[in-house]
Amino acid sequence: MVSPAQIQTQAYSFKQDTALGRWSWTTVMDVSGVSPAFKVTDIRTPFGLYRDTTPIPGEIVEAMGASILQIRTQFQPAILVGPPTTITFEITEGLGYSEAQEASVTNNGAYGSLLAAALATSASYVSVNPTIVGALAVNSVGTFEVVVDSTALTADDSPYTETVTVQDASAVNSPQTLTVVINVLPKATIEASPTSLTFNAVRPLSGPFDPIATQTFAVTNDGPAGSVLEWQIQRDGNSPWLASYTPVSGTLESGESATITLTVVPATNTLVGQYTAALRISGYSTNDYVSVGLTLNVT
Repeated sequence: MVSPAQIQTQAYSFKQDTALGRWSWTTVMDVSGVSPAFKVTDIRTPFGLYRDTTPIPGEIVEAMGASILQIRTQFQPAILVGPPTTITFEITEGLGYSEAQEASVTNNGAYGSLLAAALATSASYVSVNPTIVGALAVNSVGTFEVVVDSTALTADDSPYTETVTVQDASAVNSPQTLTVVINVLPKATIEASPTSLTFNAVRPLSGPFDPIATQTFAVTNDGPAGSVLEWQIQRDGNSPWLASYTPVSGTLESGESATITLTVVPATNTLVGQYTAALRISGYSTNDYVSVGLTLNVT
């Protein structure tokens, strides 16, 4: 069975009587492109098949134009937005572009119609891709993506409610809208406690060092309610004696903390002396990063 989406052209016959006799023609609707195209063909005059040298009366020209309008009117598309009909974003203020969310539009119109939906947003910080979803036969579904830019948005003004307008001048219900809700979160603040740790070891006469007790520090999101801190830890400086620190990344809601455990294992050839390094805890926040200083004393 042929589906509506597979239909490329539809042809309709028309006739008009004049004082000199009957004219007839075929008006063809081509739905193979992004939007419907029309042409008039197979023109017959009262004297036979139409020739280029045969003048066409004005009333026949008008009737041919009316036949196009009639077809367009009888085969109108209809816009159905969604699912979803509402998209909600949660994004930190000033962070920039969000991940894209997908929405859909369906031609819910008459059999034989073709929808070419143009998309526009109500605010510059909401964008869609693509901006035209075309060539949708009846019951065909097209998709588009919505992205939010929070660079200039603030948590104090949250939430923001915007729209994506979906329109096609030929549709019976144009325009339709998709609601976009933007919940803007405040920035997190990184806090580490304590901000320095000291490890002590006695160099053995031979062989490996005795085990050194692990130590910990806490990473906390000290930002306001609603803030979310996505943090990561990087080693700052050369510290081969720092065997591990775990976990190395995570996500913290406001007021939450994560405990970082450090393990120190000096190499057997480590000489007597003091060694220093640092761990940098960073993430999108009011203070960008904090550092925890590390000291190893070998006696």
